[in-house]
Amino acid sequence: MMLRRIRLLLLAGACMAGAACHAQPAAAPVAGLDKPDTDLRVIPATQMPSPRAAHSATKLADGRVLIAGGCAADGCEEGIAGDAILFDPATGVFSPTGALLQPRVGHRAVALSDGSVLLFGGFTQAGVTDNVERYVPRDGRFEAHGRMLQPRDGFSATLLGDGIVLLAGGYADGMQRLTTAERYDPATGRSRSVGIMSAPRMSHTATLLPDGRVLVAGGSRSSREVHASLELFDPATDRFLPAGTLSSARHKHAAVALGDQVLLFGGASIPEEDNHFNDGEWWTPQGVNPGPRMAAGRYKFLDSLAMLDDGRVLVTGGGVSPEVLDAKGSAFQALDGTIGQRLAFSTATLLDDGRILVAGGYDSNIRVSRNAWIVEDIAGGANPNTSDTN
Repeated sequence: MMLRRIRLLLLAGACMAGAACHAQPAAAPVAGLDKPDTDLRVIPATQMPSPRAAHSATKLADGRVLIAGGCAADGCEEGIAGDAILFDPATGVFSPTGALLQPRVGHRAVALSDGSVLLFGGFTQAGVTDNVERYVPRDGRFEAHGRMLQPRDGFSATLLGDGIVLLAGGYADGMQRLTTAERYDPATGRSRSVGIMSAPRMSHTATLLPDGRVLVAGGSRSSREVHASLELFDPATDRFLPAGTLSSARHKHAAVALGDQVLLFGGASIPEEDNHFNDGEWWTPQGVNPGPRMAAGRYKFLDSLAMLDDGRVLVTGGGVSPEVLDAKGSAFQALDGTIGQRLAFSTATLLDDGRILVAGGYDSNIRVSRNAWIVEDIAGGANPNTSDTN
């Protein structure tokens, strides 16, 4: 029963109970997206040793990428990954590293200043977990590192300026959405409660602002209701305060901060299998305004964004062709090359050399992929450590 719930919760939207799977509707043409970006291209990379989706991908201090947990079998009714692998940009090779203490999917990962990586919560074969574990690169192993105040999946984890991690919302067993939030201290492995949000939220976004506050946006209140509301968490007071309303209620969307404004884009409404958004909305301290549109509606792509060194934002998940948002946040542009299919819950990680590793995900039939790709600067030429075939 617990494993079946993975498909219904984590992977909801690809198929509805008693209904056939639906392809995403074609988006209307968007001006400026008919020509590919002239700087970036997508090429296949070496495949991962095994398929995975809804995993975490975290760049380590030495430049390697830690890929941990996730869904490891088609349908995601069987198989929660309990292993982790490392991608080495110098060789283009994936190699195994330590086993997780608790196999998990849909967890959140946070890299710390000491080089270690924390894994929070997520869904396990025993249900939603409150467990926290830490990966130590020098040892190549995971170790216990405390617990959250309550089990969470579908939640947000935001590293604050003081090194504390804000954990907010999500759901616990029984699909009960949460209003609660907590501050987790990596130094002690302990959490303390902070003020509650104005409404329960799952599959929302929580974006750190330059002034240290966190913008919490959208998410679902229940299986039948999606939020348009916004609120701000102030770490100085540990309180959430109202911060406006989106034009479109959305969940499973993405968010990126450019200066003191945040672009909230993509996502879905209810029923989500037919309502994938391609539009964006800008939140500013003065209010909410229309933003740029992507060529395709995308959702379940929060972890497949990468901020490039020149200020542009690469979007890889949820669509056949990656797109890039210009540094001014005014327009999206397609890239040269495609992923080949729309993959949900894939990851995109900026490497030290400026390339981006795109890994895993699952398609509209919930077939989990072991494929990986590299997005690179065309002027730099193809990297010898990438593969010509998948």
